[in-house]
Amino acid sequence: MKAVKSSRKGLSPLLAIIIGLIVTIVAGILLAQLYFSYAATISARPAANIEYIDLIENGSNDILTLNIKNTGNVPIDIDSITISGSGIATCSISPGNNTDVQPGATFSITCTGGLVAGSGKVWSGSITLSFTDGSSQSYAISVRARSA
Repeated sequence: MKAVKSSRKGLSPLLAIIIGLIVTIVAGILLAQLYFSYAATISARPAANIEYIDLIENGSNDILTLNIKNTGNVPIDIDSITISGSGIATCSISPGNNTDVQPGATFSITCTGGLVAGSGKVWSGSITLSFTDGSSQSYAISVRARSA
């Protein structure tokens, strides 16, 4: 018998398997990236960053100023902020009470009292932020006083 030559042309089986594997791997990578980006956006990440801190020595009425930015995706409960350290008499929070600090927003805290005894001295304390999901985080504060 004589071999019949086919006039049809196609891919070799090895080349078809390699192309199929490449398509499968690329599809898997794309699906994994979609999943992880979706999972990151739906998970709660309470976080904050102290962007600015200043202490002005003014006798018995020193002024401590903090600017804090909500860098997470959970609002900060502004009514539950506590600042501890020696010499704090009063603190005020801007934008004010009953306003949660939304993600990406910045707020200020100003405290007065006899915090340090002289310019150049270091004051240490801590701030505890509570978030609307019930979690809280504490941050250490250390700042050198400057004269007015």
